[in-house]
Amino acid sequence: MADTTLKDEELAPSLADTSKKGELTKSDGDKAEPKKPDPNAVPIAFRALIGATGLAMLVGFFLDWVRLDLAADHGTVMLNGLSLLSQESLAGTPSIAVIVVPVLGTALAAIAFTGFRYTAYVAIAVSMLLFGYAAYVLFQLFVAHTGMGLWITTGAAFLSLLLGAGTLLWTRRVAEKAKATKSEAKASDTLKS
Repeated sequence: MADTTLKDEELAPSLADTSKKGELTKSDGDKAEPKKPDPNAVPIAFRALIGATGLAMLVGFFLDWVRLDLAADHGTVMLNGLSLLSQESLAGTPSIAVIVVPVLGTALAAIAFTGFRYTAYVAIAVSMLLFGYAAYVLFQLFVAHTGMGLWITTGAAFLSLLLGAGTLLWTRRVAEKAKATKSEAKASDTLKS
């Protein structure tokens, strides 16, 4: 039987040829390229802070949320998120919806601490969902407990905000057009000279 393996000396010329072509070969020193950081990786400080906010949502669920002043002889009752679950409804929504707070808080903390690459998006989505629900509850309470005068005042304030912002944008646009026209006129005067 003939030996079909090649010796290092026989391979040396072929290895030199392949290194010129850019193929994988061993180089002197066999240095490993350092790993490039993942641009989508969430820094550990942000992961810890986002995880802490998730845990704060969970802890806050068990702390006082609402203070109810009862009759003079009964005093004040404090309700936390857990006790709100036993109520009939919260501003027209089923009280079971409150369970979303600790669930989302726990999920956010778990996702942040495990280093999920979409942690920032999850944090934004959770906060938008909870802020949206809070705005809905506040709007329901506003509608239930306000009269025509407050509606007119609030509507006028909103229109005033829109008109003020529109006026600023309009005047800025007019000023920019005037500035552009002035610079064009100056440029044409320079070319004529």
